[in-house]
Amino acid sequence: MAGQQLALMLNPNPNTPNALYALSLEALIGSMNTKVPALDRINRLTELPRNLLIDVYEMMSQQESLKDTLLEELAQLEVFTRLVRYSPARSKLLRIMAALMASKKMLARRLSDNYVSRYWTPGHDDDEGDELIQEPVDLDKSRDQAPLDPSPEPEPSKLHIYDGETEEDGSGASCSEQRRQFITIEVDAKALQPQSQSELSVINNSALEELPASEMQAIDMGLRLGSFLSEAGWMQESITVLECLNGRLKRLPPHKHWLEMRLDCLQRLLYAESAHCNFKLAQRTYNELIGLNRSLNSHVPAQLVAMAYTQISAMYFARNEYNHSHMWSGLAMRFLKGSASPRITIDVLRQAARACVVKRDYARANLLICQAVRRARKHFGLKHQKYGDALLDYGFFLLNVDSVFQSVNVYKEALAVRRGIFGNMNFHVAIAHEDLSYAYYVHEYSTGDFSCAQDHVDKAVNIMKNLVPSNHLMLASAKRVKALLLEEIALDKMADGMDEEDLLQQSEELHNFALLLSLEVFGEVNVQTAKHYGNLGRLYQTMNRFDEAERMHQKAIKIKTDLLGAFDYEVGLSIGHLASLYNYQMKKYREAETLYLRSIDISLRLFGHSYSGLEYDYLGLCHVYETLHDFEKYLKYANTLENWQVLRGQNLTQNKSSYPAIEEDYSITEVKIKFVSMCACKKSPVHSQSVSSVANSN
Repeated sequence: MAGQQLALMLNPNPNTPNALYALSLEALIGSMNTKVPALDRINRLTELPRNLLIDVYEMMSQQESLKDTLLEELAQLEVFTRLVRYSPARSKLLRIMAALMASKKMLARRLSDNYVSRYWTPGHDDDEGDELIQEPVDLDKSRDQAPLDPSPEPEPSKLHIYDGETEEDGSGASCSEQRRQFITIEVDAKALQPQSQSELSVINNSALEELPASEMQAIDMGLRLGSFLSEAGWMQESITVLECLNGRLKRLPPHKHWLEMRLDCLQRLLYAESAHCNFKLAQRTYNELIGLNRSLNSHVPAQLVAMAYTQISAMYFARNEYNHSHMWSGLAMRFLKGSASPRITIDVLRQAARACVVKRDYARANLLICQAVRRARKHFGLKHQKYGDALLDYGFFLLNVDSVFQSVNVYKEALAVRRGIFGNMNFHVAIAHEDLSYAYYVHEYSTGDFSCAQDHVDKAVNIMKNLVPSNHLMLASAKRVKALLLEEIALDKMADGMDEEDLLQQSEELHNFALLLSLEVFGEVNVQTAKHYGNLGRLYQTMNRFDEAERMHQKAIKIKTDLLGAFDYEVGLSIGHLASLYNYQMKKYREAETLYLRSIDISLRLFGHSYSGLEYDYLGLCHVYETLHDFEKYLKYANTLENWQVLRGQNLTQNKSSYPAIEEDYSITEVKIKFVSMCACKKSPVHSQSVSSVANSN
């Protein structure tokens, strides 16, 4: 029946090649059973051409009775690698893995175990081998979720980072003839220690021999399998494979392409570790990358360097260290060439855009993310994972520039793409649910209808509960959004005279869970930790626990100011929250006045007179001056508020967008020229302070 439906979809005429092909597939799948002739037929499936084999396997994945058989087929490394190397089959292979994993057929674990058991060869000086072949451990007790190393760090040292060749000037000079450029950054001294004499001597030895074919096969298999597993959302299995490969590469004798292979393996490993919030492992991988970075030269492909720097940027982004993230993404942009593959180009543009968003450099972010989305759509189509990834980052940009309605629609499309590939029970799908929930929350803030937001965050939490340990940061992130929703739902019900103390207590438990985990992983002095303090401050204000609310807001302000400076957007938000507490609950009107004026000053410096977050500051000042009977100042700010309302009304009526989508297709050279020439226009999201406070909490 499935084959007949497929045939009709391909072509209503049953005599066409497409229809006959679909019917043939149905006949083949229908003949599979446990009888001896069928088993022989199954064993010979791998003799089929790859374009036929992937279709057979995809149809098998739709038959519950054949999933065990399919698991055994695909768990064979040679079979799986043969399909992974076939680019047209990748999307189908992702769907096949999703179907098996959803049925508890643990293909990802089988593949990683098989790779490690075949290729792990512990050396005499290696102490990591046992970790790779152990049974899974709960991250409650594992190194994966240990806090960042609290031990004293060595003094930072200066390192000259290879910053790429000069731009081609049309002279025809080769890369090796062009002048190398460097920047100087501070890194941990331990990252600069030589790894081994053989590693240092191999860098510039162009006379070295190629590796044996069998070794090249093992390396290629590890790179492809590790990347596929992380792309499919099975990060821990990806880390296992790539750690195994990294150890193998370090023990190999000097050979050609040594530096490229190490760099490629480490950048893929860093992606998986950072995406899975394994920051202690990511720090170790970063240190290895820095050690290799000092030896980069013109023989290393520029696109590989660009990807390595992009993954370093992504690691810092995940750790909320935005200055470093922005710097490394800028370096990645310098290495991005027009000859880079579409995948690499899109990933570099996406990460650079994200780093620009958190630095409030929205003009550059708009340029980069629009180009990434257009390239993903053009090269991969509307149902490809790379397009879904680009959409998710575009939704992030739109939400931050107050295009909330558009952001919701983009997030919905991204979720649909990811669910179409991965099904429902998947790491990437959970992230898309959480992002969409948060966008709905902001969009519906004024209406109080959080049903859509609650539905998606519940799905995100349930998926994460099934995929990660109970103390995982990604689960905490989803729970944080749920806590925000519970608080707002409770407020609405309390306004109707209902007692919703239970909802507020649930919200407090979730916020405290997220805060404690952030303290454990990031420590006290981190933007994420400060946001959690701010969340608790707002909640305690709702719960009439004003002294505790004051302490939480003060902690948030101090940490953000120390990290970001006195005039950062985040600092302004927290100052506004504390001003509201002093004004409406604690009756500290002079303190509130000072804070409101500071918040307004920050907003005007960064965002201009039409920034909608100003509304609540102006209303707050009017309340302060009315209470203090300072009617001259009251009239002044009442008039300012009226002028603000005119500006806002004009913007809304004319549907103005500060950052409309860029429709032109630019070459990479043009993108880089525009990127460098743009002024760092720092404009803020323009939703109200009460809504902006949501942005402060996610």
